Amino acid sequence: MKYLSIFSLLAVLLFSCNPYEDSDVILPDPPAKPDFSVEVLQSDPNRVVVTDLSSGNFSRLWDFPGGVPATSNKQTDTVFFQNMGDYAITLHVSAENGGGTAQNTKSVNIAADAAPDCDPQIALLTGDCETPGKCWTFIHEAGAVKVGPTPGSSEWFTSQANGLQAEQYDDSFCFYFDGAHFEYDNNGQTIDPWNGYVPVAYTPPSDYTWLISEGTGANGEDQIILPTGAFLGVWDSGPVYDIVEVTETTLIVRSIISGGAGWFELTFEKR
Repeated sequence: MKYLSIFSLLAVLLFSCNPYEDSDVILPDPPAKPDFSVEVLQSDPNRVVVTDLSSGNFSRLWDFPGGVPATSNKQTDTVFFQNMGDYAITLHVSAENGGGTAQNTKSVNIAADAAPDCDPQIALLTGDCETPGKCWTFIHEAGAVKVGPTPGSSEWFTSQANGLQAEQYDDSFCFYFDGAHFEYDNNGQTIDPWNGYVPVAYTPPSDYTWLISEGTGANGEDQIILPTGAFLGVWDSGPVYDIVEVTETTLIVRSIISGGAGWFELTFEKR
């Protein structure tokens, strides 16, 4: 009886270690392929309005390669494409009851490059809309860089007079009316905000462009739109900037911090 008890106990232990399996578990079906509309604005053929027409989903993600913004989670959004060409727009959705994700892709054609018209604001930005253009650099006074949780706030950081690094003061951000060309001259080095704010070797692309978008800023300001990867002042800003002020000698812009919450306010002077 003693041995039987031991064997019985071993049998119980071995049985109890087997994984529990419920053969009645049914995985939900994946969501249906989402439908959405794409409308090129007649008033501005470089802007496209997209609307998610699907329902029953708890999340969505738009992907706009080559557009501004590059992604979105809004039901309806407007995307700006600066250059002519065919662009793929993809909508990803996840169902409320699980079951994975589904996606749909549609193509949109942009018939022509966006080109700025010379107006007083653009003339101030580019230097009377003439060659050789106009370059801007950080002011040396306090407040060249301000950082806060909302547009125009500075609770998180305000630079002191001459408080930036030498590699920031020798940077030039140049706007040319001809060809809507934007040039970033960094004299070989740029401050890396993702690696201890140290200067690193960096060669900016030479084919950047710019455009003014009227009234699309956080508080209705006009915006400077640069290509993805381009920036003004600090690497973790942009590529879209609300124009707070532009005069013959001063340029003040605001931008959301890349990849996080909060805003920059950046003040430049004519170089």
